[in-house]
Amino acid sequence: MNATPVTAHSAGHNRAGHSAQRLFFPAAALLAALGPWLLLGVPDHGQAVVDVPTHARSMLFGYVGALIAGYLGGRMAAARLAGLFGLWLAARCAELIPADPLLVQALYAAFGLSLAALVVPRFSSARKWRNRLIVPVLAAITCFPVLLWAGGALGMDAYSALHALVLVIALLMFFMGGRFITPLLARAYADRGGRLPHRVQPVLEGTVMLLLLGAATLGLWGGDGRWTALLAGLAGLLVVVRLARWRLFLPDPRHADLKALGVGYLWLGLGLLAFSLSLAGALPLTASLHVITVGALGTLSSTVMLKTAQGSGQARAARYYAVIGLLSAACIARYAAGVSPAWRTTLLMLTASLWSLNFLLVAYHLVSANKTGNPRGRILSGQVATDGLMRRNAAPTCTNT
Repeated sequence: MNATPVTAHSAGHNRAGHSAQRLFFPAAALLAALGPWLLLGVPDHGQAVVDVPTHARSMLFGYVGALIAGYLGGRMAAARLAGLFGLWLAARCAELIPADPLLVQALYAAFGLSLAALVVPRFSSARKWRNRLIVPVLAAITCFPVLLWAGGALGMDAYSALHALVLVIALLMFFMGGRFITPLLARAYADRGGRLPHRVQPVLEGTVMLLLLGAATLGLWGGDGRWTALLAGLAGLLVVVRLARWRLFLPDPRHADLKALGVGYLWLGLGLLAFSLSLAGALPLTASLHVITVGALGTLSSTVMLKTAQGSGQARAARYYAVIGLLSAACIARYAAGVSPAWRTTLLMLTASLWSLNFLLVAYHLVSANKTGNPRGRILSGQVATDGLMRRNAAPTCTNT
């Protein structure tokens, strides 16, 4: 089979340059570990460094931006990598000082547009419409600071826009998580002499993607909250159905990475259902959104980053079980903080402690892997993942069920 232009280009591209994930993944983990304390302040010793909107932007623009850069950035020239990381770091520093808001927005925009120019074209050769839909999704996430800036000038509600961004990020987690899980799960079934009963599930996948895109669009433009709730709720239900059809929770402890991915996917489905109910007034909105960000985004991203770290099978299994335990407890504590006013401060501190401990451990493993020259790190380069996706598009004999 002949390689597509993207594959042919990246075959040479991956042999040269510097890996974006070796820089952006540890930085993302350290930002995640620090983030809650910048908002909450150190107990009994200091005030908050940032306010709630800045905290939200730092996580959604900074943390997610670093994940995308690390996962999909592949390898690049040192000057380009330094420039991209410099913009990201400058934006994080500007968030911490009393800088001109225009400067902060300019740094957000510069990093977002630079990242979009790097990663969006890598999906341009996709043939299936579900894969092609990732082009505007990535563009919307990476360029969202620009959209938010423009929307603010037009009177758009910033909180509604950030809620819409969470739904778009949920769409990306759903899509990339599926592309990540299915080959690993198929291999796990093969190791047991079986066959994965349902792989990509294209009809279900496409339906969820359209539902989330519709919910985000309605939320962004201030549409009827009931329709947004309906679309998000249906998407959450279908995420849980997809997970159930995969029969992912295998008893073999060697597949702890799959269990962690499955738990993250489950939090994604539950978070979308909770967000739907919150729009209907049945649950607290902020607590429900944190099921998506703490439970789903935290677990899925930690697992993906750990897959780049080196270690023995048993050591890796312990790391993934730590992710499951720490972030599931953090997610439950954060949700409880939203429904238990009397215990709110204590529960928020507990959430921050569990979340930060998880990401400090992730950062430690990533830095250790970088020092030892981990040979496995390249297998989860986003460029490699993109190449595999393009090869499936180019193969007419490939079928998904």
